[in-house]
Amino acid sequence: MGEQIEGQDPTQPEVMWDRLVGGGGSVFSGKSGRVGATAISAIDQALWDIAGKALDVPAWRLLGGRRRQRIRCYANLNRGTKDRSPEGFARQAAAAVAAGFRAVKCTPFDEVRGGLADRDGVESGLDQGVARLQAAREAIGGEIELLVDCHCRFDPPLAQKLVEKVKPLNLYWLEEPLPREQVEAMAHITAHCGITTAGGESFFGRSGFHDYILRRAVHVIMPDVKHAGGITELRRIAQQAELEQIPVAPHNPAGPVSTMAGVHAAATIHNFLILEWAFGEVPWRGQLVRPAELVEDGYIAVPDGAGLGIELDEA
Repeated sequence: MGEQIEGQDPTQPEVMWDRLVGGGGSVFSGKSGRVGATAISAIDQALWDIAGKALDVPAWRLLGGRRRQRIRCYANLNRGTKDRSPEGFARQAAAAVAAGFRAVKCTPFDEVRGGLADRDGVESGLDQGVARLQAAREAIGGEIELLVDCHCRFDPPLAQKLVEKVKPLNLYWLEEPLPREQVEAMAHITAHCGITTAGGESFFGRSGFHDYILRRAVHVIMPDVKHAGGITELRRIAQQAELEQIPVAPHNPAGPVSTMAGVHAAATIHNFLILEWAFGEVPWRGQLVRPAELVEDGYIAVPDGAGLGIELDEA
């Protein structure tokens, strides 16, 4: 990749993106595409930062302008929830609400793994996960949005059982109950389940999202700025989704640098919905950058500083 852009003008990120991809998009194809797509995503984020700092303007201005002054976030509780009992989920959810978040996401189906042939074991895991969700809902009350990530652990029959069990919990969304390749089955669930569905964190580039969007596999798509092709391609994916009136909620269980890249992208996207933020993992997270990362009342302010508006704090 270095040979494609070495010696080129770093203040032209979209031109550099096209040079990296080579016009064909094959770098995004297949399972091996994740490595190439992630590398391009990292380079693209860096180029928008470089371009903004070279021109002394924030990245969002180069991207066409700031549609919103702050970005709404939901708290992803997964890795920060060390106690995986229902009580542990309840405590972590309540802590996120106390920190100002009005939307929290749980990933409760730890016991549902791989061997779906063991139906009794899987259904037991399903019930354990639902118990965790019920505890979280009771802890946060009915006014806070509750999101659920299934990590693609179910098949269609089990996903339908899941839908029936979680309907009383009034979910904000149900995320990726099925493996990513089951697009038609996911579209069927989306059309008939009566719950907002979300997904797409593992797709790379517009080509990866094409069928997912056109077949309306989910109500909300979730491109990840670290893997989907960086800021440049995330915005193009969002434009593709906007044609079908599908909102975008970037997947982002990430550190403060990728989060800020997501903030700049989200500030410019017409059909932006909400951004993921990893809650409660480490207390020093915000100190990795200058100025320190700050989430207030569940929002991150879109910065006015040049580039991404942050610097790594190497102290």
